[in-house]
Amino acid sequence: MVIKTELVILGAGPAGYEAAIHAAQCGMQVVLIEKDQVGGTCLNRGCIPTKSLLYQAHQLHTAAQYAAFDFDSDQLRRQKEETVAKLQKGIAQLIKGNQIQYITGEARIIDAQTVCVNDETIEAEHILIATGSKASVPPIPGIEHAMTSDQVLAWDRPLPKQAVIIGAGVIGLEFADLLLDLGVAVTLLEAAPRPLIQADREIAQNLQMILKRRGAQIHCGVSITQIRASEVDYLEKEKPQTAQGEWIIAATGRKPVLCDCDLELLQERGRLVTDACGKTSIPTIYAAGDVTSRIQLAHLASAQAINAVDAMLGRKPQFDLTCIPSCLYTHPEAAWVGLSEEEAQAQGREILIGKTSTLGNAKSMIEQAPRGFVKLIADAATRQILGGIIVGAHASDWIGTIAQAVSLHLTVDDCQRVIVAHPTWSEALHEALMDVDQHAIHTLYSRLR
Repeated sequence: MVIKTELVILGAGPAGYEAAIHAAQCGMQVVLIEKDQVGGTCLNRGCIPTKSLLYQAHQLHTAAQYAAFDFDSDQLRRQKEETVAKLQKGIAQLIKGNQIQYITGEARIIDAQTVCVNDETIEAEHILIATGSKASVPPIPGIEHAMTSDQVLAWDRPLPKQAVIIGAGVIGLEFADLLLDLGVAVTLLEAAPRPLIQADREIAQNLQMILKRRGAQIHCGVSITQIRASEVDYLEKEKPQTAQGEWIIAATGRKPVLCDCDLELLQERGRLVTDACGKTSIPTIYAAGDVTSRIQLAHLASAQAINAVDAMLGRKPQFDLTCIPSCLYTHPEAAWVGLSEEEAQAQGREILIGKTSTLGNAKSMIEQAPRGFVKLIADAATRQILGGIIVGAHASDWIGTIAQAVSLHLTVDDCQRVIVAHPTWSEALHEALMDVDQHAIHTLYSRLR
C-alpha cells in the first residue's frame, strides 16, 4: 500500500507531534509515525515524570518538618504515571482532532521522499526526522551495575538508604534533589571541576552550597575507575576513593537516536547537521530536536520543528533559536537565558551587572524559600539586556520575562518602567534591574559625598 502525503514525521515527541499539529493547522496533509508512545522522552522518560516526582517529594519533605509520617513510594509512582497518562491522552486527542494520520511502527527512510513503515510505503514532499534521544551509558568497567535515568524513573524497588550519582549536570542534580527529599543519603561524582558546568558559575556555587547543607556529598574533578554492585571506585586528586550506595545512577546525559536511513545524511559527532531552518544535507529532509541539538530541551525541539514546517511552507520562522531558556527543577529552582557574565566577557564586551538576593523578598519569606538570587547582564554602551540568571522558587516560570527582554533586544530602561505586583517573586527581578544603576529600593548602598 502506498500513502501519498505532504509531510511525514518520524517521532511523536515534542518536536514531532507539535510539528504535525502546526503543519495540519496550516493545511498540510500529515502522517506521524511513532515506534513507542506519544510524547517522546520528555513526557515518558524525562521532563514530566521527573518533575512530578520532584514536586511530590518536596511536598512530603515540607510536610515532614511539621509532623512525622510514613510515605508510600508506590503512591508517588502512581501519581507520576497518572500525570503521564493524562498528557498522553491529551496529545492523542490533538493528533486525532487535527486529522493527522498516526501510525505505530519503526520507520525507514528509503529515499529523499519515501518512508517505509510496517508494510506501507509513504511518499511525501517533505520528511521531518524527530526521533529524539536515549540515555547515554559511559564506558566504565562495571557499568552494568548502574541504573540509567530511564530505569530510575520506572523504579519498582524499595528506596535505598544511600545512592551514588555519576554526573552532576541537570539530570544528576535533579535526581540528587529528589532522593534527598525522600531521605536518601546522596553522593555526587562529577568529572568537571564544578557541578552544572554549562551554566553560570554562581548558579553552581549556590546550588552546591544548598545541597551540601542538606547532606549531599559532592566530589568534582574525579575520574571513575570501577563500578561494583554497591560501590563506585574513583580517583580524586589522583587518590583512590570509594563511594557506597545501594543505587548507583549513571546521569551522564543523552545521545541522539537516529532512524534507519538508506541515504547519507551529513552528521557531526552522531548528530544530524542542519541549517538554521532545520534542513539537512538533503533538501527535502528536515530534522529537529535531540537528533540535531547539543542542547537537549523539549521547548527547543518544539521551536525547531515548527520553524522547520514554516520553512517547508516558505514562511518566515516563528521562533528565535538564539535565545533558549534552560531550567533546573531542584529546590530552589535555577534558570538562565542568554549570555552569562563569563560568556559576555569572553566576547570582549563591556557589561553592566544588576543583582539582588531573594532573602529580602516578601514572597520568599512567606514561602520560607531557600536563599536565591537574580542576576542580569547588560551591554554597557547600549544598555541592552544580554542575559539573566534566577535561582529561587518558581525560577522556571519567570525566566520567560528575561527571555523576552533578550529576544526583543529590550534595554534596562525599557524594563525598569514596568510596575510589578506586590508581593511577588517578580519584584526580585525588578530589584535586579534597578541595581544596574544602584537604585534598588531594598539594597543599602554606600554613597560617596
